[in-house]
Amino acid sequence: MTTAPYGSWPSPISAADVAAGSEPISDARFIGDAIIYAARVSSEGGRTGIVVNRSGHLGDEIQLLPPNFSARSRVHEYGGCAWAADPATGTLLFVNADDQRIYRLDISAVLNGSAPAPASPPVPITPDTDMATRYGDLTYSGGRILAVEETHEHLLPGASVPEISTRASEQPITRRIVAIDDSGVTRLAGGARFLAWPRISPCQTLLSFIGWEHPHMPWDETAVFLQPLDASGAPDGPVEKIYHQQGVSVLQPEWLSRTKLAVSADPSGSWQLTGLNVPAFRAQARGDKGVMPAEEEPLLTVEGEIGGPLWMLGEKHYLPVDGGSRVLAAARFGTSRLIWASPRSHEHQTLDCPLSDIELQDYRNGTALIIGGSSERIRGLYAYTLATGELEPVALSAAAPDRTRAAYYPRAELHEFDGIHAIVYPPRHPHYTAPEGEKPPYVAFVHGGPTGQAVPKVSAHHAFFTSRGIGVIDVNYRGSTGYGRAYRDALKDQWGIIDVADTVTAVTGLVDAGLADANRLAISGGSAGGWTVLRALTTTSVFAAGASYYGVGDLRALAEETHDFESRYLDGLVGVYPEEAERYKALAPVNLLDELAVPVAIFQGEEDPIVPPSQARLLIDALEARGLPYTATFYSGESHGFVQAANVTDSLEQELSFYGRVMGFETPGLPAARMKGRGR
Repeated sequence: MTTAPYGSWPSPISAADVAAGSEPISDARFIGDAIIYAARVSSEGGRTGIVVNRSGHLGDEIQLLPPNFSARSRVHEYGGCAWAADPATGTLLFVNADDQRIYRLDISAVLNGSAPAPASPPVPITPDTDMATRYGDLTYSGGRILAVEETHEHLLPGASVPEISTRASEQPITRRIVAIDDSGVTRLAGGARFLAWPRISPCQTLLSFIGWEHPHMPWDETAVFLQPLDASGAPDGPVEKIYHQQGVSVLQPEWLSRTKLAVSADPSGSWQLTGLNVPAFRAQARGDKGVMPAEEEPLLTVEGEIGGPLWMLGEKHYLPVDGGSRVLAAARFGTSRLIWASPRSHEHQTLDCPLSDIELQDYRNGTALIIGGSSERIRGLYAYTLATGELEPVALSAAAPDRTRAAYYPRAELHEFDGIHAIVYPPRHPHYTAPEGEKPPYVAFVHGGPTGQAVPKVSAHHAFFTSRGIGVIDVNYRGSTGYGRAYRDALKDQWGIIDVADTVTAVTGLVDAGLADANRLAISGGSAGGWTVLRALTTTSVFAAGASYYGVGDLRALAEETHDFESRYLDGLVGVYPEEAERYKALAPVNLLDELAVPVAIFQGEEDPIVPPSQARLLIDALEARGLPYTATFYSGESHGFVQAANVTDSLEQELSFYGRVMGFETPGLPAARMKGRGR
């Protein structure tokens, strides 16, 4: 073994390797005998393609979309489920990112193996509204393709509707459940400001979905709606709100039979499967006289919870199978496990699945499609056979490291520091060690959301740091999901306070355990994690440096400028705006820079609609005024989260070089950090 200081070890894992492997997979389904899924194409500007795999084996991939198309929805801004297919006709419908129109593509010949690619280009079936109308949550249900339609009425071409306010929550935005076919769009139902999970009942006379209103987020409070349908599938009467409790989040309504609807609800403090007798709840909602009170039926109650934050439309936490007589569910407490259950007998068993992060996608004939990973398996799309426990990769989000490179990847360790959950990745190198007595620098990576979660994983990103002798810790501060509602709701009115305190608890726990150097601790995060970074640097003296990726520097600007879905998110995390504007001002890191004494790295997308570039520029102006050293890079063409390989590469190299400059170690093979400001 060669001895060298932590942080300066040479590594074969480059930032370009990390960027090249950043091809997330989403929205996978069985279509006939084939598997279709969406995946980012890093080599083509980060567009999202739609891929068909006809054999179910790794490497069997046919890209269905031409290079000038990208399947991405902007409903609720984050989108989700931007495609669906009719298995009877082999017709694919998808939302194109550039115009948010729905396009039709005939893929029947590709599915049956008679052609290597679609013979004709995609054809638009919805009008061009200059993105005023958008579609998402596409799903095939009851023989129809359904979607959530989102219309920004004031942005429609020729619209006479005035824009009421600059705040998105007050603008005229309408969402409806629609059905889509070759003739266009048929509007079926509304009922709430936000909508999700449309499903048609087995008798095809009812359309179910969930909805919620400002100021709630879907993990705070939602309701279940029904829209009666006539024999032609058209609306038959008004929409009905059949299930709603104050302070209860209800997710993913799925039909188990003609009269029973399953939902994931959290009145107990964690999302568990609950059954609703639809006739009884409809009668109760109508106020029918002489009916017994409708009661929820517990279907599956497990340790942990069956649910999660609805950031992306179409997420599935369980799958009804065998006509609703069985359920396959993913239960999570920190990590996931797979559950096979009978809703009728309430019996269930845990299946032996080697994945610890599980996102259910689809099920057919004893095989489940799962997107997930673990501390030993690359995140990707897997086919899991329930009878044998066999897990076969269908597509991977990153290339699996070969045996040589695998020796440079860290091993994830689950830790708990005074009740705060964290995942620790110590430095690891097959040929280098540090001088005796030296403790490693550590970077605390703070997940976004803030309603989100970090999970154990095989990560080239983390290996980029750990293989050079820099430890990594992912902190699931209070406010994170995956640990029940009480842990999640602890962040209410405390954002920027307890998330910072919990991150400090975790890194000082490392120091107290003799695992980290107290003088070489850094903090890094994106979006909401960037806010925690900036708050930590301006309210504590624990960290030597920090990196903010599209982070929030001024909550007032965020409250005024961000998109509709999150425009009232801060009401619960901080306080009602503008009534509590002074609290927003007091918390803003840009107003606390007198307390900032360490360098900051700033990385921002120029096209970010969620955390606008104005946030980063406010911070830079304040840093310049204070004469503090910093590095800042704005990336053209990037939105909220970088997708272009060159920009992912540059930001990672700059972040690591920045730490080396601040903490006093060499970073061989990397460009120098582009430091600015006085004292650099």
